[in-house]
Amino acid sequence: MSLKNFLLDCLFPKKCYGCGQNGTWLCRKCFDCLETYQGQLPRSLENPTDLIIAGEYRDNLLNTLITAFKFGFNQELALPLAVFLIKTIDKKILVEKLSGNNLTDILVVPLPLHKTRLKWRGFNQSELLAREISRYYNWPVNLNLVKIKKTLVQSELDETARLANQSGAFKWIGSDLKNQTILLIDDIITSGATINEAEMTLLAAGAQRIIKAAVAKG
Repeated sequence: MSLKNFLLDCLFPKKCYGCGQNGTWLCRKCFDCLETYQGQLPRSLENPTDLIIAGEYRDNLLNTLITAFKFGFNQELALPLAVFLIKTIDKKILVEKLSGNNLTDILVVPLPLHKTRLKWRGFNQSELLAREISRYYNWPVNLNLVKIKKTLVQSELDETARLANQSGAFKWIGSDLKNQTILLIDDIITSGATINEAEMTLLAAGAQRIIKAAVAKG
């Protein structure tokens, strides 16, 4: 344990966000109580194929965890949230195996933040999730999807404005993605407008298949 983490643990001791149990941000009992995704598709999602969502943002505890992660700057929550998502990814992998298709040669790509938002927050929550997933599956992370447009906060916009807000927001700055399968990681998918634009950018860069994965449906 680093000195910084030791001091933080002394000043702000870990307590489960669900039940208050000491020593952990999320105990196993509360983890098992998180509401799983109920299947309602994001209303503006253009391609519902290969969609992986772990839970529901309306779940009070999951909402609290994601809020503390993104806006409370508790980066340690990347691990339990990634584990929650990994459980659902594992199900996808099993379905693929049963159909005779093993998911291999996967490139893990997080949804990027614009540089001004990244500077303000200090980290990209989707990248932290992607790195935990990368470590678990031993799939490489790639950060060559960048956000070049400073967009407005999606939650403050109506449906039409959300789509226009994300138009032209992303750019691929890496090598050709020909025949590559991408696991695209985000924390929340709400309308689907952001994922639509990112997927279109990756396909234009040559990717063959985009598997879209998020911790929660907003």
